[in-house]
Amino acid sequence: MERRIAIIADVHGNYTALKAVQNDISKQDVNECWFLGDLFMPGPGATDIWRILKSLNPSICLRGNWDDDLVQPYDGQHSYDDETKIMISRVGEYIGSQVGPRIINQIKKWPITANTQVGALNHNLPKNNAGQGLFPTNDQQQMDQIMPLSGNYDVGIYAHVHHQLYRYTSQEQLILNPGSVGEPYDGWNVHQNNLRARYLLLTIEMQELLILITLE
Repeated sequence: MERRIAIIADVHGNYTALKAVQNDISKQDVNECWFLGDLFMPGPGATDIWRILKSLNPSICLRGNWDDDLVQPYDGQHSYDDETKIMISRVGEYIGSQVGPRIINQIKKWPITANTQVGALNHNLPKNNAGQGLFPTNDQQQMDQIMPLSGNYDVGIYAHVHHQLYRYTSQEQLILNPGSVGEPYDGWNVHQNNLRARYLLLTIEMQELLILITLE
């Protein structure tokens, strides 16, 4: 049995990029969609982005750190430590006023990690949806943190760092990152010139206990 799964993450309020991804997914004969977090902010997209996400009917939605930065100011939890945090808090207030309590309450319920038959899914680390512990150029020991301590997974998929990634843990478990829909990034200047929206398309063939994954 074959399944095709579209995995998107890090939209960051970029309506144009998410619309382009939606259009491409519609051509790919996709069976399922997973969203790994950071839907709104700092871009201006609000309810229109939510409508696109719902049209993709994701079976999994994870809560990213910027999703927390939306929910917390909406609930009156503000940070005044520095200018950046003040700016993020104000943007969270504004976007929250656009999307309203119904959407905010749904986002609150999203977990930061999920375990599937395909593998372990995180926005970032299994117990922390922020920080740079899984930046793609980190040493192997840090990258191994993607896998939860409990469970025996062949694949770990995460988002957050805005880099597409194909790598292995020290136990040779596969690590994947779909990159960012709304804010793609590469440290290598030649790659950074290509700012098209990015996502991951998995084709999975399940034959008894064998799971074969191809990337497109």
